[in-house]
Amino acid sequence: MLRGATNATNATRATNATNARARAPSRSAYDVARTFVARVDAGAGERGATVALSDALRAHLPSEYASATSAKREIRRKNVLVNGTVRSVGDAVADGDVVEVLARIRPSSPVAAAHRAGERAVALARDDPHFAIMVKPDDCVSVGKGSDPMKWSAERLCATALTPTPEGVEGALSRPRPVHRLDELTGGLLVCAKTRMAMTALSAAFEKREVRKRYRAVLRGRVESKKGVVDVPLGGLEALTEYSVVREYESEEYGGILTLIDFFPKTGRTHQLRRHAKALCAPILGDVKYDYASRAHEDGLFLWATGIVLPPSATPWRGEDCGELIVDIEEGEKFARVLARCQELA
Repeated sequence: MLRGATNATNATRATNATNARARAPSRSAYDVARTFVARVDAGAGERGATVALSDALRAHLPSEYASATSAKREIRRKNVLVNGTVRSVGDAVADGDVVEVLARIRPSSPVAAAHRAGERAVALARDDPHFAIMVKPDDCVSVGKGSDPMKWSAERLCATALTPTPEGVEGALSRPRPVHRLDELTGGLLVCAKTRMAMTALSAAFEKREVRKRYRAVLRGRVESKKGVVDVPLGGLEALTEYSVVREYESEEYGGILTLIDFFPKTGRTHQLRRHAKALCAPILGDVKYDYASRAHEDGLFLWATGIVLPPSATPWRGEDCGELIVDIEEGEKFARVLARCQELA
């Protein structure tokens, strides 16, 4: 009798565990607060090594999960998904698994109010079943909360603006995810993954600096050389930016010369282009943080991500002989509005 009762109890527990794993929290009540691709060092072990999910949370998000207890508590609340499925404390993750951490949205919060306010139109430069390249507005953060909590993040805009992954495509994410970041005040091309394959391949390409990027900016001042390299460390780390002057304008409104310029960052430090523009003695128009003599501009910061080149390894679903994927767009309309009031120099 005791053995039979034990078997029945174990069967009940197994059924409950299976049901609990299958039940994901209601998407209307939660938002994805953090996403990362698990990196497992298999150097000391055999191929296919795994780590505990709680350890992965602590390794990738140490500021939020300082202890094993806090990480396990988050998992027990069913707020952690691996490859789109809710997992439990005893589960492990392998290298390349996509981990998502959910955060509950309070009905009275500004974020919930933004949800009820409706969708916002977003332009797309590229959209296929595995990934998309959206044109991020220049007044929203890439992920998380920005200076105005009433405005949607680019991550949330992805969920409404991108074409859903069709049925039959393996590894669809619960929601599209940006695989890199643009500053809140920077508009332009933002790459977003829709599937686990895309998330893993694109993230690896950005991490290895295999992705080439171009930004266009308006600088307040003249740059001495038409082409060059800014090699000024930031925060004690190497920071390298190539640049090419496009055109110069004379402006009474802005007290002298405005320079239209293309930046080609080779590293990705915080505010690198804004700080390197200052190093050129020609800060970006509208940049009150790094241009102390400037005033806030009604159109914000004049910095736009206008070009991106993805290597073949970043888009494996396109085939072995697909070649590089090159995407270019024009800078935001605000550039033309300002420069139209200036006199172009020969």
